[in-house]
Amino acid sequence: MVNPIRGYPWGDGFSIPNFLGIENPDARPFAEMWMGAHPLASSRLRMEDGDELELSEFILREPTPVLGPDTAAKYGSLPFLFKLLAARKSLSIQAHPSKKEAEAGFLRENEEGIPIEAINRSYRDDNHKPEIIMAITPLSAMIGFRKMDEIREAFSVLKAGELDLKEGRDEREMLKLFLGSLLAADGNTKASLLTSTAEALERSDCGWNSLQRYWISKLSREFPGDVGVLAPLFLNLVEIQPGRALFQPPRTLHAYLEGFGLELMANSDNVLRAGLTGKHVNAAELMKIIDFSNSTPQELGLEKADSRGICRYPARAAEFSLGLASVGLRAENSKNSRNSTHIGAEVRIASGEGPLIVLGMEGETVLEDGADKLALDRGRSAFVPWAARDVSIRGKCAIAEVGHDNLG
Repeated sequence: MVNPIRGYPWGDGFSIPNFLGIENPDARPFAEMWMGAHPLASSRLRMEDGDELELSEFILREPTPVLGPDTAAKYGSLPFLFKLLAARKSLSIQAHPSKKEAEAGFLRENEEGIPIEAINRSYRDDNHKPEIIMAITPLSAMIGFRKMDEIREAFSVLKAGELDLKEGRDEREMLKLFLGSLLAADGNTKASLLTSTAEALERSDCGWNSLQRYWISKLSREFPGDVGVLAPLFLNLVEIQPGRALFQPPRTLHAYLEGFGLELMANSDNVLRAGLTGKHVNAAELMKIIDFSNSTPQELGLEKADSRGICRYPARAAEFSLGLASVGLRAENSKNSRNSTHIGAEVRIASGEGPLIVLGMEGETVLEDGADKLALDRGRSAFVPWAARDVSIRGKCAIAEVGHDNLG
């Protein structure tokens, strides 16, 4: 596969180039590498004759043998989008709509005549976007609301008189009224909040923990004048180590702050933003789709290997499942490896178990189908159609596939 790079300003200039083994002398931001068939940036398949064909076109030509009859009937295209994501600074505070909300919003904006690529477009497709991210390096994020009493205490040291922080109501209602008042605050209120935030950071007794202080300080430098810098006071902060993962269902307010990881999601580009961005913010629409429950982020580890030798993360959606394999390692490389338990083994993908994408993670990953052999260096990927012959895989790789456990 030949995969497009998205150069969003928040991306870093080294993680993805280093992973791919390519030069980036101008230090351009390599924010994301997309692996999939999204209409905005489809991967290309390098065919046996050397020609290249967009994966979206390859699927369109013969959807059933490429996707399988169930996936083709239900989705019509590859239902997931696989990414490398490298954040130098925070992505926008954002949430993604449910399937029903996406369908209604996409239809409404089409009827209003808003072009798909317009900067004021909120719904670029009619799909929801559950997503999982696995850390390759330590990865920091903000996910889900803190408890309202914790938010109220954190804001008590600020000049927040115009914000709705009242007690005595349902928790979800309090969170909704609080966020609505923050997003709708006028210029004077925002300026007062940010000034008192800078003052609080100078005091050791403001009551914020070290992680909140660090991220508020960093975000204030990166996004001056944006009240989104206060998000560490009302969203949960979490850092995960390499190999651990986080799952975000639709309607969850979140932001990836910093780090390099693998992201897998339903094939959608619907993003509704609340702050920490120069892009379009539609606060009114965002408020309609957010889940205002407070929550604690749950780190995910790998399950035991399945019958094929793939260890998967337990959070799955109908559209996708993320797994890792580390098999067929050389004995001389295994002594100091925690992933050497399958020496001499292989992952076996039977015909009819695709479609899936295999991404080389370390060293060389080798795919064989009895007739042909393909070697992938780190960062290189391959697409395995549903109707492909049985494929054996050796090496350390990540595998993105349809969530067959939930496909109905």
